Amino acid sequence: MQIKTTDNGRRHRRALWIDDTEVAHLWVIDYTLRIASAEVRMAGIGGVHTEREHRMKGYMRHLFEDTLDYMQREGYDVSMLFGIPNFYTKFGYATAMPAHRFTIKTRDAEDAQPHAAVYPSRPITAGDMPAIVALYNQSNATRTGTLVRDTATFTAFDKGTDWSVGAETALWEDAGGRLLAYAVWDRARTEVNIAELAAVDPALFPTLLYHFAQQAIEKRCEAVTAYVPPDHAFAEYAQRYGITWTIECPRHGDGMLRIFNQKPLFKKLRTMLADRWARTHQAEDSITLTIQTDLDATTLAFSAAGCKIVADPASAASRGSSPARLDLSQDKLVQLVMGYRSVSDVVNSADVTLAGAALPLLKALFPKQVAFMWKPDYF
Repeated sequence: MQIKTTDNGRRHRRALWIDDTEVAHLWVIDYTLRIASAEVRMAGIGGVHTEREHRMKGYMRHLFEDTLDYMQREGYDVSMLFGIPNFYTKFGYATAMPAHRFTIKTRDAEDAQPHAAVYPSRPITAGDMPAIVALYNQSNATRTGTLVRDTATFTAFDKGTDWSVGAETALWEDAGGRLLAYAVWDRARTEVNIAELAAVDPALFPTLLYHFAQQAIEKRCEAVTAYVPPDHAFAEYAQRYGITWTIECPRHGDGMLRIFNQKPLFKKLRTMLADRWARTHQAEDSITLTIQTDLDATTLAFSAAGCKIVADPASAASRGSSPARLDLSQDKLVQLVMGYRSVSDVVNSADVTLAGAALPLLKALFPKQVAFMWKPDYF
C-alpha cells in the first residue's frame, strides 16, 4: 500500500495504490478563505473517489487519514469540503456553512422595469476577467466563507449552480466601457438560476432583476431563483417585490470545515478579533482568554492596545488581566469562528466548559453571521 502525491500548481492529487493499481484518490486545493476581514489558508477537498471494485475496504479512510496529516504538515489553517451526509464527521469536519437561496415570481420581478436603467450588456470575455475579479473581491472583502480570487487562477466561469450545469454570463458597462455590474446564471432551457452577481452601485439592481425577469419570460418559467446570502444588497432589494427563502442547514454534510493549525489560525484572526473587542463596552478592560481544544491551547490577551497571542497565561494574569477559559472540541470552535452557531448554543453542550468572564467576551468575538460561498467557487 502506497500513497502518492502529484503537485500541479495549487492542486495536489493524492492517490492510494495497492501494488500497481490505483484504488482511490482525492484532491487538495490551495485556497484563501475569508473569515470576516481576515484571510486564512484553506485546503479544499474535492474529487474524492474510490474505484467501485475496491469500495467498502477502508481504502478511502486510510487515504483520508493520511491526508489529514499531510494538510497539517503543509501548514493549512483550515480545510473545507462539500461533504456527503454522515461521513466526514469521523475526520473532524463539522457543518459550518448553510446553503441559501430565494425565489421570486416572474410577474413580480417584472415590476422592476420602470426603475431599470438602460446600459449596454454583453457576455463576459476573457479580457473582462481582471475587472470582474476586482469587483468580486471588493464586493466580498468582509464576507465570511468567500474565497479570495486572483486573475491567475480565476479566468472564467466554468459552471453555474452545479458542476453539471454550464454558465451564461452578462456584464453591464457605461459609455466609457467601465464595468458597472455582472451576473452569472445557469445555462438551462426551463429555469433561471442566478449563480453570482455584483454591482458597483445598488441603483443597478433594478436593471439586473428585470434582466432575469426577461430571461424567465423567454424560458416560460414562473419564478427566478437566486443563490445569494440573505444579507446581500440584491436580496434586500428583491424583497420589496416578494420573495421566498430556502435555508438548508444539514446536520452532517454540505459545507463542512475543520481546523488544523490553531495558533497560526488565530494569528491571522487577531486583528479582526481586536476590532470586534474594541467595539464592546469592555474595550478599556484587560482580559485573557485561553481556548483549549483537542488540537492545541491558544491564549489571547485583550486590552485597550488590542489583542495579542501570549505564550504564558499566568504572566498575563499577573499584569492585571482577568483570566477566562473556554474548553471545547475543534469542530465546535470552527463553527464559532465561521459564525454558524451562536456562542449561547455552543456553550449549551455537555462537552463545553467555561471559566471566568468568558461568555460576554466570546459573544463579542464570535457573533453569529452568514457564511456564504458563491456557487461558481464550489470545488
